[in-house]
Amino acid sequence: MPLSDEQKQILKTTSPIFRENGKEITSIIYKHMFAAHPELLNIFNRTNQKNGTQPFALANTVYLAIENIDHLDTLLPQILLIAHKHRASTVQPEHYPIVGKYLIIAIDEFLGGMGDPSILNAWSAAYNIVASIFINIEKKMYSELGDKTEQGFIPFSIIKKETIAVGPTVSFTLERRDGGKIHDYHAGQYITLRIKKDGLYHIRHYSLIEPFDGKTYSIVVKQEKDHEPKGIVSTELIEKYKEGDPVTLSLPAGTYALIKDAKHHLFIAGGIGISVFSAMILELHKQGKSDITTLIHCVPTEEQAAFTDQMRKILPKNQYHLLLQGKRLLQETLAKTVMAKTQVYICGSPTFMNKVEEYLAQCGLPPSQIHIEAFQPSLSLLKDVVKNQSCTKTL
Repeated sequence: MPLSDEQKQILKTTSPIFRENGKEITSIIYKHMFAAHPELLNIFNRTNQKNGTQPFALANTVYLAIENIDHLDTLLPQILLIAHKHRASTVQPEHYPIVGKYLIIAIDEFLGGMGDPSILNAWSAAYNIVASIFINIEKKMYSELGDKTEQGFIPFSIIKKETIAVGPTVSFTLERRDGGKIHDYHAGQYITLRIKKDGLYHIRHYSLIEPFDGKTYSIVVKQEKDHEPKGIVSTELIEKYKEGDPVTLSLPAGTYALIKDAKHHLFIAGGIGISVFSAMILELHKQGKSDITTLIHCVPTEEQAAFTDQMRKILPKNQYHLLLQGKRLLQETLAKTVMAKTQVYICGSPTFMNKVEEYLAQCGLPPSQIHIEAFQPSLSLLKDVVKNQSCTKTL
Protein backbone atom coordinates (compact mmCIF):
# COMPACT_ATOMS: atom_id res chain seq x y z
CA MET A 1 0.00 0.00 0.00
CA PRO A 2 1.54 3.37 -1.02
CA LEU A 3 2.31 6.06 1.52
CA SER A 4 -0.06 9.00 1.86
CA ASP A 5 1.22 12.55 1.43
CA GLU A 6 0.74 13.04 5.16
CA GLN A 7 2.88 9.99 5.96
CA LYS A 8 5.62 11.19 3.59
CA GLN A 9 5.68 14.54 5.35
CA ILE A 10 5.88 12.84 8.76
CA LEU A 11 8.83 10.75 7.59
CA LYS A 12 10.59 13.80 6.19
CA THR A 13 10.07 15.65 9.47
CA THR A 14 11.16 12.80 11.74
CA SER A 15 14.02 11.26 9.73
CA PRO A 16 16.59 13.66 11.31
CA ILE A 17 15.86 11.92 14.63
CA PHE A 18 16.99 8.68 13.03
CA ARG A 19 20.04 10.32 11.48
CA GLU A 20 21.17 11.52 14.90
CA ASN A 21 20.11 8.48 16.94
CA GLY A 22 19.60 5.61 14.49
CA LYS A 23 22.25 3.30 15.95
CA GLU A 24 20.75 3.67 19.42
CA ILE A 25 17.28 2.87 18.02
CA THR A 26 18.47 -0.20 16.11
CA SER A 27 20.42 -1.40 19.17
CA ILE A 28 17.14 -1.25 21.08
CA ILE A 29 15.50 -3.24 18.27
CA TYR A 30 18.02 -6.07 18.52
CA LYS A 31 18.04 -6.07 22.34
CA HIS A 32 14.27 -6.61 22.61
CA MET A 33 13.99 -8.82 19.54
CA PHE A 34 16.64 -11.28 20.72
CA ALA A 35 15.09 -11.39 24.18
CA ALA A 36 11.69 -12.31 22.71
CA HIS A 37 13.00 -14.41 19.79
CA PRO A 38 16.33 -15.99 20.81
CA GLU A 39 16.03 -18.35 17.81
CA LEU A 40 16.90 -15.39 15.58
CA LEU A 41 20.40 -15.37 17.05
CA ASN A 42 21.01 -18.36 14.77
CA ILE A 43 20.90 -16.16 11.66
CA PHE A 44 22.93 -13.20 12.95
CA ASN A 45 26.69 -12.91 13.33
CA ARG A 46 27.17 -12.37 17.07
CA THR A 47 30.57 -10.74 16.65
CA ASN A 48 28.98 -8.02 14.49
CA GLN A 49 26.34 -7.55 17.19
CA LYS A 50 28.91 -7.21 19.96
CA ASN A 51 31.14 -4.76 18.10
CA GLY A 52 28.14 -2.67 16.99
CA THR A 53 28.64 -2.94 13.23
CA GLN A 54 25.34 -4.77 12.62
CA PRO A 55 23.14 -2.21 14.47
CA PHE A 56 25.02 0.57 12.65
CA ALA A 57 24.50 -1.10 9.26
CA LEU A 58 20.76 -1.50 9.95
CA ALA A 59 20.53 2.13 11.05
CA ASN A 60 22.14 3.31 7.80
CA THR A 61 19.88 1.01 5.77
CA VAL A 62 16.69 2.27 7.42
CA TYR A 63 17.71 5.91 7.18
CA LEU A 64 18.68 5.68 3.49
CA ALA A 65 15.42 3.85 2.71
CA ILE A 66 13.36 6.56 4.41
CA GLU A 67 15.28 9.34 2.67
CA ASN A 68 14.76 7.64 -0.71
CA ILE A 69 11.28 6.23 -0.12
CA ASP A 70 9.93 7.76 -3.38
CA HIS A 71 12.76 6.36 -5.52
CA LEU A 72 14.04 3.21 -3.84
CA ASP A 73 15.34 2.02 -7.22
CA THR A 74 18.37 4.27 -6.65
CA LEU A 75 19.31 2.00 -3.73
CA LEU A 76 19.15 -1.20 -5.78
CA PRO A 77 22.91 -1.98 -5.51
CA GLN A 78 22.72 -1.75 -1.71
CA ILE A 79 19.43 -3.68 -1.62
CA LEU A 80 20.91 -6.51 -3.71
CA LEU A 81 24.05 -6.65 -1.55
CA ILE A 82 21.93 -7.03 1.61
CA ALA A 83 19.51 -9.47 -0.04
CA HIS A 84 22.41 -11.77 -0.92
CA LYS A 85 23.54 -11.72 2.73
CA HIS A 86 19.97 -12.46 3.81
CA ARG A 87 19.63 -15.41 1.45
CA ALA A 88 23.03 -16.76 2.53
CA SER A 89 21.95 -16.49 6.19
CA THR A 90 18.55 -18.10 5.39
CA VAL A 91 16.44 -15.07 6.33
CA GLN A 92 12.78 -15.89 5.62
CA PRO A 93 9.69 -13.75 4.82
CA GLU A 94 8.25 -14.41 8.28
CA HIS A 95 11.26 -12.70 9.89
CA TYR A 96 10.41 -9.29 8.42
CA PRO A 97 7.24 -8.60 10.46
CA ILE A 98 9.20 -9.43 13.62
CA VAL A 99 11.90 -6.83 12.82
CA GLY A 100 9.17 -4.36 11.83
CA LYS A 101 7.37 -4.85 15.14
CA TYR A 102 10.52 -4.14 17.16
CA LEU A 103 11.43 -1.15 14.97
CA ILE A 104 8.23 0.55 16.05
CA ILE A 105 8.70 -0.53 19.68
CA ALA A 106 12.25 0.87 19.60
CA ILE A 107 11.20 4.21 18.09
CA ASP A 108 8.45 4.54 20.69
CA GLU A 109 10.84 3.64 23.51
CA PHE A 110 13.43 6.13 22.27
CA LEU A 111 10.74 8.82 22.27
CA GLY A 112 10.01 8.02 25.91
CA GLY A 113 6.88 5.99 25.24
CA MET A 114 5.21 9.12 23.92
CA GLY A 115 5.40 8.30 20.23
CA ASP A 116 2.51 9.85 18.32
CA PRO A 117 0.43 7.09 16.62
CA SER A 118 0.64 8.95 13.30
CA ILE A 119 4.47 8.92 13.50
CA LEU A 120 4.62 5.23 14.39
CA ASN A 121 2.12 4.34 11.65
CA ALA A 122 4.09 6.27 9.03
CA TRP A 123 7.32 4.48 9.94
CA SER A 124 5.54 1.14 9.99
CA ALA A 125 4.07 1.74 6.53
CA ALA A 126 7.47 2.75 5.12
CA TYR A 127 9.13 -0.31 6.66
CA ASN A 128 6.51 -2.61 5.10
CA ILE A 129 7.22 -1.17 1.65
CA VAL A 130 10.96 -1.78 2.01
CA ALA A 131 10.43 -5.24 3.52
CA SER A 132 8.22 -6.30 0.60
CA ILE A 133 11.02 -5.37 -1.84
CA PHE A 134 13.53 -7.53 0.05
CA ILE A 135 11.06 -10.43 0.36
CA ASN A 136 10.36 -10.46 -3.38
CA ILE A 137 14.04 -10.27 -4.37
CA GLU A 138 15.04 -12.97 -1.90
CA LYS A 139 12.17 -15.22 -2.96
CA LYS A 140 13.59 -15.17 -6.48
CA MET A 141 17.09 -15.91 -5.17
CA TYR A 142 15.88 -18.94 -3.24
CA SER A 143 13.94 -20.27 -6.23
CA GLU A 144 17.04 -20.01 -8.45
CA LEU A 145 18.82 -22.50 -6.15
CA GLY A 146 16.28 -25.23 -6.86
CA ASP A 147 14.35 -27.32 -4.36
CA LYS A 148 14.25 -26.77 -0.58
CA THR A 149 17.28 -28.98 0.07
CA GLU A 150 19.45 -26.43 -1.80
CA GLN A 151 18.03 -23.35 -0.08
CA GLY A 152 19.35 -23.84 3.46
CA PHE A 153 22.52 -25.11 5.08
CA ILE A 154 23.97 -28.17 3.32
CA PRO A 155 26.31 -30.84 4.75
CA PHE A 156 29.94 -30.68 3.58
CA SER A 157 33.20 -32.25 4.79
CA ILE A 158 36.63 -30.72 5.29
CA ILE A 159 38.84 -32.71 2.92
CA LYS A 160 41.95 -30.54 3.31
CA LYS A 161 43.14 -28.15 6.03
CA GLU A 162 46.46 -26.36 5.58
CA THR A 163 48.22 -23.47 7.32
CA ILE A 164 49.32 -21.08 4.57
CA ALA A 165 50.60 -18.07 6.53
CA VAL A 166 51.42 -16.83 10.01
CA GLY A 167 48.33 -15.69 11.89
CA PRO A 168 47.49 -18.47 11.84
CA THR A 169 45.93 -18.28 8.38
CA VAL A 170 44.45 -21.59 7.31
CA SER A 171 42.90 -22.79 4.05
CA PHE A 172 39.98 -25.24 4.02
CA THR A 173 38.82 -27.31 1.06
CA LEU A 174 35.21 -28.48 1.37
CA GLU A 175 33.39 -31.30 -0.40
CA ARG A 176 29.66 -31.96 -0.44
CA ARG A 177 28.65 -34.96 1.71
CA ASP A 178 25.23 -35.78 0.24
CA GLY A 179 26.34 -36.22 -3.37
CA GLY A 180 24.43 -33.14 -4.46
CA LYS A 181 25.42 -30.53 -7.00
CA ILE A 182 28.30 -28.12 -6.46
CA HIS A 183 26.71 -24.86 -7.57
CA ASP A 184 28.59 -22.50 -9.84
CA TYR A 185 29.73 -19.07 -8.66
CA HIS A 186 31.63 -16.07 -9.96
CA ALA A 187 34.96 -14.89 -8.55
CA GLY A 188 34.29 -12.47 -5.71
CA GLN A 189 31.41 -14.42 -4.15
CA TYR A 190 31.36 -16.09 -0.72
CA ILE A 191 29.87 -19.09 1.07
CA THR A 192 28.39 -18.97 4.56
CA LEU A 193 29.52 -21.53 7.14
CA ARG A 194 27.43 -22.47 10.16
CA ILE A 195 28.82 -24.20 13.23
CA LYS A 196 27.29 -25.15 16.57
CA LYS A 197 28.93 -24.02 19.81
CA ASP A 198 27.44 -24.16 23.31
CA GLY A 199 24.09 -25.23 21.89
CA LEU A 200 23.80 -22.24 19.55
CA TYR A 201 24.42 -21.83 15.83
CA HIS A 202 26.96 -19.28 14.63
CA ILE A 203 27.42 -18.13 11.03
CA ARG A 204 30.21 -16.40 9.09
CA HIS A 205 30.69 -15.48 5.43
CA TYR A 206 33.99 -16.53 3.76
CA SER A 207 35.16 -15.55 0.28
CA LEU A 208 35.83 -18.34 -2.18
CA ILE A 209 39.55 -18.29 -2.99
CA GLU A 210 39.64 -20.18 -6.30
CA PRO A 211 37.66 -20.07 -9.56
CA PHE A 212 34.86 -22.64 -9.81
CA ASP A 213 36.13 -26.20 -10.46
CA GLY A 214 32.82 -28.09 -10.19
CA LYS A 215 34.10 -30.28 -7.32
CA THR A 216 34.86 -28.33 -4.14
CA TYR A 217 34.70 -24.96 -2.41
CA SER A 218 37.86 -23.46 -0.87
CA ILE A 219 38.14 -20.68 1.71
CA VAL A 220 40.78 -19.09 3.92
CA VAL A 221 40.29 -18.39 7.62
CA LYS A 222 42.46 -16.14 9.78
CA GLN A 223 42.35 -16.26 13.55
CA GLU A 224 42.30 -12.77 15.03
CA LYS A 225 44.08 -13.40 18.33
CA ASP A 226 44.72 -9.76 19.14
CA HIS A 227 41.25 -8.39 18.46
CA GLU A 228 38.13 -8.28 20.64
CA PRO A 229 35.56 -9.62 20.22
CA LYS A 230 37.24 -12.63 18.61
CA GLY A 231 35.49 -14.18 15.62
CA ILE A 232 33.63 -17.20 16.99
CA VAL A 233 33.42 -19.24 13.79
CA SER A 234 36.99 -18.56 12.65
CA THR A 235 38.42 -19.45 16.06
CA GLU A 236 36.43 -22.68 16.23
CA LEU A 237 37.38 -23.74 12.70
CA ILE A 238 41.09 -23.22 13.27
CA GLU A 239 41.34 -24.61 16.79
CA LYS A 240 38.85 -27.50 16.77
CA TYR A 241 38.02 -28.65 13.23
CA LYS A 242 40.19 -31.16 11.37
CA GLU A 243 40.22 -32.98 8.04
CA GLY A 244 37.21 -35.29 7.73
CA ASP A 245 35.01 -33.25 10.06
CA PRO A 246 31.53 -32.21 8.88
CA VAL A 247 30.45 -28.59 8.44
CA THR A 248 27.32 -27.05 7.00
CA LEU A 249 27.19 -24.14 4.59
CA SER A 250 24.81 -22.23 2.36
CA LEU A 251 25.51 -21.93 -1.34
CA PRO A 252 27.54 -19.12 -2.95
CA ALA A 253 26.19 -15.58 -2.78
CA GLY A 254 27.35 -12.01 -3.22
CA THR A 255 27.41 -9.14 -5.70
CA TYR A 256 31.15 -8.35 -5.64
CA ALA A 257 32.64 -9.11 -9.04
CA LEU A 258 35.22 -8.18 -11.64
CA ILE A 259 34.41 -5.15 -13.79
CA LYS A 260 33.86 -6.39 -17.33
CA ASP A 261 36.04 -4.95 -20.09
CA ALA A 262 38.28 -3.04 -17.64
CA LYS A 263 41.54 -1.87 -19.19
CA HIS A 264 43.47 -2.28 -15.92
CA HIS A 265 42.53 -4.13 -12.71
CA LEU A 266 44.27 -2.97 -9.52
CA PHE A 267 43.73 -5.01 -6.34
CA ILE A 268 44.73 -3.46 -3.01
CA ALA A 269 44.59 -5.86 -0.08
CA GLY A 270 45.28 -5.27 3.56
CA GLY A 271 46.29 -8.48 5.35
CA ILE A 272 43.71 -11.25 4.93
CA GLY A 273 41.86 -9.03 2.45
CA ILE A 274 43.82 -10.98 -0.17
CA SER A 275 41.36 -13.86 0.35
CA VAL A 276 38.67 -11.84 -1.43
CA PHE A 277 40.91 -11.18 -4.43
CA SER A 278 42.58 -14.56 -4.89
CA ALA A 279 39.81 -16.08 -7.06
CA MET A 280 39.42 -12.83 -9.02
CA ILE A 281 43.13 -12.65 -9.89
CA LEU A 282 43.22 -16.36 -10.76
CA GLU A 283 40.17 -15.87 -12.98
CA LEU A 284 41.87 -13.01 -14.84
CA HIS A 285 44.96 -15.21 -15.28
CA LYS A 286 42.74 -17.96 -16.69
CA GLN A 287 41.35 -15.44 -19.17
CA GLY A 288 44.87 -14.45 -20.26
CA LYS A 289 44.65 -11.03 -18.60
CA SER A 290 47.55 -11.16 -16.15
CA ASP A 291 49.19 -8.37 -18.13
CA ILE A 292 46.45 -5.91 -17.11
CA THR A 293 46.30 -7.11 -13.49
CA THR A 294 48.21 -5.52 -10.59
CA LEU A 295 48.18 -6.54 -6.92
CA ILE A 296 49.33 -4.46 -3.96
CA HIS A 297 49.32 -6.52 -0.77
CA CYS A 298 50.07 -4.73 2.50
CA VAL A 299 51.17 -6.87 5.47
CA PRO A 300 53.32 -6.33 8.59
CA THR A 301 55.71 -9.17 7.62
CA GLU A 302 56.11 -11.42 4.60
CA GLU A 303 55.34 -14.46 6.78
CA GLN A 304 51.82 -13.07 7.28
CA ALA A 305 51.15 -12.81 3.53
CA ALA A 306 49.02 -15.57 2.01
CA PHE A 307 49.34 -16.72 -1.62
CA THR A 308 52.77 -15.11 -2.22
CA ASP A 309 54.19 -17.99 -4.27
CA GLN A 310 51.03 -18.26 -6.36
CA MET A 311 50.87 -14.51 -7.07
CA ARG A 312 54.56 -14.31 -7.99
CA LYS A 313 54.03 -17.16 -10.43
CA ILE A 314 51.05 -15.71 -12.32
CA LEU A 315 51.66 -11.94 -12.18
CA PRO A 316 54.45 -10.03 -13.95
CA LYS A 317 57.22 -9.05 -11.52
CA ASN A 318 56.46 -5.33 -11.62
CA GLN A 319 52.74 -5.95 -11.10
CA TYR A 320 52.91 -7.75 -7.74
CA HIS A 321 53.84 -5.45 -4.86
CA LEU A 322 54.22 -6.92 -1.39
CA LEU A 323 54.51 -3.88 0.86
CA LEU A 324 55.91 -4.17 4.38
CA GLN A 325 57.01 -0.57 4.96
CA GLY A 326 53.78 1.21 5.75
CA LYS A 327 51.72 4.09 4.42
CA ARG A 328 54.33 6.16 2.58
CA LEU A 329 55.40 3.29 0.35
CA LEU A 330 51.75 2.49 -0.42
CA GLN A 331 51.09 6.10 -1.37
CA GLU A 332 54.14 6.16 -3.65
CA THR A 333 53.23 2.84 -5.27
CA LEU A 334 49.68 4.01 -5.99
CA ALA A 335 50.94 7.24 -7.55
CA LYS A 336 53.03 5.17 -9.98
CA THR A 337 50.36 2.51 -10.65
CA VAL A 338 46.98 4.22 -10.97
CA MET A 339 45.95 5.19 -14.50
CA ALA A 340 42.89 7.04 -15.78
CA LYS A 341 41.10 3.81 -16.72
CA THR A 342 42.15 1.74 -13.70
CA GLN A 343 39.39 -0.15 -11.87
CA VAL A 344 40.41 -0.50 -8.22
CA TYR A 345 39.29 -3.21 -5.79
CA ILE A 346 39.97 -2.70 -2.05
CA CYS A 347 39.62 -5.04 0.91
CA GLY A 348 41.04 -4.76 4.43
CA SER A 349 40.25 -3.12 7.73
CA PRO A 350 38.06 0.02 7.69
CA THR A 351 41.09 2.13 8.68
CA PHE A 352 43.15 0.65 5.85
CA MET A 353 40.40 1.13 3.26
CA ASN A 354 39.79 4.75 4.32
CA LYS A 355 43.48 5.54 3.91
CA VAL A 356 43.60 3.86 0.48
CA GLU A 357 40.55 5.84 -0.65
CA GLU A 358 42.28 9.02 0.51
CA TYR A 359 45.37 8.19 -1.56
CA LEU A 360 43.27 7.29 -4.60
CA ALA A 361 41.48 10.64 -4.38
CA GLN A 362 44.91 12.30 -4.48
CA CYS A 363 45.54 10.33 -7.69
CA GLY A 364 42.37 11.83 -9.17
CA LEU A 365 40.54 8.51 -9.46
CA PRO A 366 36.73 8.92 -9.42
CA PRO A 367 34.73 6.98 -6.77
CA SER A 368 32.87 5.14 -9.57
CA GLN A 369 36.12 3.26 -10.30
CA ILE A 370 36.66 2.17 -6.69
CA HIS A 371 35.04 -1.08 -5.51
CA ILE A 372 35.13 -1.99 -1.83
CA GLU A 373 34.52 -5.34 -0.15
CA ALA A 374 34.40 -5.59 3.64
CA PHE A 375 34.54 -8.28 6.31
CA GLN A 376 31.88 -6.46 8.33
CA PRO A 377 28.39 -5.41 7.22
CA SER A 378 29.09 -3.17 4.23
CA LEU A 379 26.55 -0.50 5.11
CA SER A 380 28.35 0.03 8.42
CA LEU A 381 31.17 1.58 6.35
CA LEU A 382 29.06 4.42 4.95
CA LYS A 383 30.25 7.86 5.94
CA ASP A 384 28.11 10.89 6.84
CA VAL A 385 24.81 9.00 7.08
CA VAL A 386 23.75 7.96 10.61
CA LYS A 387 25.92 8.89 13.59
CA ASN A 388 27.91 5.92 14.85
CA GLN A 389 27.04 6.16 18.54
CA SER A 390 24.80 4.30 20.98
CA CYS A 391 24.55 3.34 24.64
CA THR A 392 22.42 0.20 24.37
CA LYS A 393 24.14 -3.18 24.00
CA THR A 394 22.35 -5.68 21.77
CA LEU A 395 23.84 -8.77 23.47
